[in-house]
Amino acid sequence: MNKIGIIAALSVISVGFSSCGIFNKSGVTVANSETQVEEIKDAPGDIVPNSVEDLDGEWTIASVDGKKVTGEERPYINFSISDHRMYGSNGCNLINGSFSAKGNNLSFGNVVSTMMACPDAVYEQAIGKALGNTVSYSITKRGHESYLELKNSAKQTVMVLRKHNMDFLNGTWQIEEIDGEKYDNPDLKMVIDVQELRLHGNTGCNLVNGSLIIDPDKSNSIQFNNLASTRMMCDPESMKAETACLVALESVEYAKKSRHNTVQFLDKDNKVVMVIRPLEVEK
Repeated sequence: MNKIGIIAALSVISVGFSSCGIFNKSGVTVANSETQVEEIKDAPGDIVPNSVEDLDGEWTIASVDGKKVTGEERPYINFSISDHRMYGSNGCNLINGSFSAKGNNLSFGNVVSTMMACPDAVYEQAIGKALGNTVSYSITKRGHESYLELKNSAKQTVMVLRKHNMDFLNGTWQIEEIDGEKYDNPDLKMVIDVQELRLHGNTGCNLVNGSLIIDPDKSNSIQFNNLASTRMMCDPESMKAETACLVALESVEYAKKSRHNTVQFLDKDNKVVMVIRPLEVEK
């Protein structure tokens, strides 16, 4: 679903409804779910001074009411600092509202949702209640991840949200090493767009395109999916580089910053399968 369209889709909903789609400071009433979810501990990390600007962007809900949030359709909240609006999903319905933030204080208001009935809405009620009870927040950073804790008036954490912060991968990159072998081919490069979850580039012989997957349960997660390339034949050396490049990309599970502005791609066993460096693009 195009998340940009969420605000438009929700603008037609009347605040006057009193069903499960609407919640306020007293919480939300929805169908109960007996599904059990796993407990999660608060994420450790370096506490940073609260800044409204740090709220901006999309946060995946990691836990609510002390329980870990799982599943494919992961609930999330997107904060728009420019107009103090929020939108997202509670795992069943789309939500939309406003927020007020100053210093450590944070509160939500005029929150409405779509009204679809879901048989497995495990988190819907807890998320609504947590947003209604939020009065303050704090942000911690751990590696490439940031964690946002929403707290109630008793200073208890009612929700933890996670931002992946993999935006350091955005840009044009030169591939300089594959599976431990150095390469000096100026055509061996790629462009990564984290916001659009897209990859396109050149294997040294053919053009390649694909999509990105960022696993919300893994730190430093990045995977390349649906890779497709053109089918031109090249010299043996270029074809060898192409094969190595595609095999490496398909095995990538993690990315991390390294020395001299380079980035390492690692497989599931934490073996470095590719090293890339930023490429200056001529204007």
